[in-house]
Amino acid sequence: MSIFGGNLLWNVAKIANSALNSNKSIQDNIAIVYSVILDETHPEIVNGNATIADVGSVQCRLMSSIQNDDLILARPLDGNINILPIRNQTVFVQKVGSDYLYTQISKGISPNTTSTSDIISKFFPQEQRADDDSKSKKYSNVSSTSITRSNLGFEVDFNGYGDYFEGEAGIHKLRLYEGDTLFQGRFGQSIRLSGYNNPDNIFSPSITIRNGESPENRERDDDVLVEEDINGDGNIIFLGGGDALLEWTLPTTVQPESCNIFYPTDGLRGNQILLNSDRIILSAKNAELIGVSKKGIGFITDGDFTIDANKDIDITTNGNIQIDTKGNSIVLGITTGKIYLGDDGVKEPAVKGNTLNRILRDVLVLIGQQVFLTASGPSSMGPTNSAKLNTLINELNSALSNNVYVK
Repeated sequence: MSIFGGNLLWNVAKIANSALNSNKSIQDNIAIVYSVILDETHPEIVNGNATIADVGSVQCRLMSSIQNDDLILARPLDGNINILPIRNQTVFVQKVGSDYLYTQISKGISPNTTSTSDIISKFFPQEQRADDDSKSKKYSNVSSTSITRSNLGFEVDFNGYGDYFEGEAGIHKLRLYEGDTLFQGRFGQSIRLSGYNNPDNIFSPSITIRNGESPENRERDDDVLVEEDINGDGNIIFLGGGDALLEWTLPTTVQPESCNIFYPTDGLRGNQILLNSDRIILSAKNAELIGVSKKGIGFITDGDFTIDANKDIDITTNGNIQIDTKGNSIVLGITTGKIYLGDDGVKEPAVKGNTLNRILRDVLVLIGQQVFLTASGPSSMGPTNSAKLNTLINELNSALSNNVYVK
């Protein structure tokens, strides 16, 4: 059932109404988490006390049960949406029929831990710890809590947030805007659906998906609210709309020169999607990757721009193709292949400049050295215009290009 579905809302209303009309105080519904069932290796499943259906459930102890050693198994209110608590976190538990259901209680400054790491040892003293029993639900039992018993004392057994979860410093709560829907995880991830999250608070609906709080924000004081940083956060997917300016800055030293023909001069506004990360990979593993744009397509990089293809590369345009290397070379690496100017049906080969230069030079020299046989004997060597021939020989190099070379 969807989180917005009627059945779930009805159950929440029944739980809230039951709690308010109960003779017990709300405090009696507060519990402390001892263990979270993450998978089939959890001791409760291994011992047959729980099943795969209980994955996502927690073993917890009610605050009203200080003199009672039993742990209860509480399932998430909605099993399809798992927002897992951690050891030593407080949860709100309500019994519905024969089942206990829990919801998280978050009261800390940071979304990372929301509680201290020693609540169990503070509220449930060591002397009340029960004996080991592989089938019991005692809170001190190894098989029930998945916590390895030690000889170092009660605190070593139950302090901390889990078997490997460690608190992360510098994870902050996000600033809220009127009407926001915000999902915020423990590790700097968040999904925000907002309409006014811009400096001027003008209506510009957006969705911001973030993974990893920026290093700059993580250095700030714990009691500071932060905002998503589309330039500094680890990964950002931003879907924006409206007139609010997208305050994204170009990460390259190269500025949009060729792209200026369509790069917005008044900034990035309107319906747009931004993906910003250290690395972006687009992979089409079985079919085509197609990029389509009503206007231009631009690429800006401080590094190399390469294309590797196993088959042909085709370019079709109704306009000119302009290449400006800023004084650098253009190299077409051809070994046994051919270059056709026109189409591949052209039969006229291009000439080699130096070779043609040498041949023409030799021809002109031979012309200048001609001797003709006449009735009166051989003529003198060379024509009368040999000076002009020498001039042409000296000008042959001027026919060679300074920039275009062929092999």
